[in-house]
Formats: sequence, structure tokens, C-alpha cells
Amino acid sequence: MNRSESKFQNTANKMTSALINLLDSKEFADISIMDICKAADVNRSTFYAHYDNTYDLLKEAHQNLISNFLTECTFDNPVDLKDMRNLSKVDLNFISPKYLLPYLRYIQNHKKLFRIYAENAHVFDTGSMDDYMIENLFVPIYAKHGVTDKKLIFYMQKYFLKGIDAIINEWVRGGCEDDILFICEIITFCVRPIGN
Repeated sequence: MNRSESKFQNTANKMTSALINLLDSKEFADISIMDICKAADVNRSTFYAHYDNTYDLLKEAHQNLISNFLTECTFDNPVDLKDMRNLSKVDLNFISPKYLLPYLRYIQNHKKLFRIYAENAHVFDTGSMDDYMIENLFVPIYAKHGVTDKKLIFYMQKYFLKGIDAIINEWVRGGCEDDILFICEIITFCVRPIGN
């Protein structure tokens, strides 16, 4: 990254931080571009050099949150997904406390943004991420269990992912007040591994 790109990214980061800080005192719908510019100490033309509107800034913050997930989360004995054919069925069960608890903690630590995403789901394209996960993660897992019909896998995973999203979104809308272990138990109860 050259100096100009670095400065551009630093300015974008300042605006993202400003948005997150403003969420402490205002609802997203009440935050104006001027509020963000003032909090980030940038002018309106700088904002518009980066984004068309506040939803574009929110989308970028969402992408950053997703990107930072694997960096911030720590898993006990994580599996190497590069060669999933050699993993056991137990290792391939990602709907377990081993993986859910760090994910739920991450959401809880960033609940302000996750609440905004839950309330504005129509703005975010989660379909492409779901499709990527289905093709690169779930198809190999199902194959390990003898299920190879891609259309069946597609529909089953859409069902599971939307169900998990619904549980998490309700938890986030409630301010993540319910105990993480309780939410983890609900998800694992509702989404059973294949063959159980």
C-alpha cells in the first residue's frame, strides 16, 4: 500500500470509528453525514470521496467486521480447513460450543454494529457470503456424511443459516442480554449435526 492509499484508508477508518462512537448516543437512522464528518474531523467532500451515503459507510464497517472476525477470534484447537477430506466428522461439526462461543463473544463485543445490521438486513448482501460458505465449507462437510446432491445441500444450508441468523439477530436486538451459553445451547439444539 503506497502512502496515498494508506492515507485514504486511514481516513476511511476514522469515519468508521466515528460512526461506531456515534452509535453510543444516536440511532443509526438519526446519524447524518455532517455528524460523521464532525466526529471524524473530515469535511463533506472527503466523506463523498469515500462513500455515497451513510449506508455505504455501514456496509464497509460490516465488511471490516467480517474480515476482522478470524483475526480477533481465538479457537481452542482449531482445525485446518485446507484438507477437509482428512478431518473426522466430529472435527467438521462447526455448530458446537468450540466454534459458536468465540463467534457469539465476537458478536457481543461488537453488538452495536450487529444490532444495526440486524435492523438493516435489507442493505447487506449476505447471499453471496452464504453461497461461498455452502460451496467451500458445507459441500465438503456433507460429502463426508455421504450427501452429495448440491441442490439438497444448498437448500438445507440456507435453512440452517437463516435459522441461526434469526436466533442471533433476536439475541442482538435484545442487547445480547441472554447468557452466551444459553444462546449456544439453543443453536446446537435446533441445528443438529447430520446423522444425529
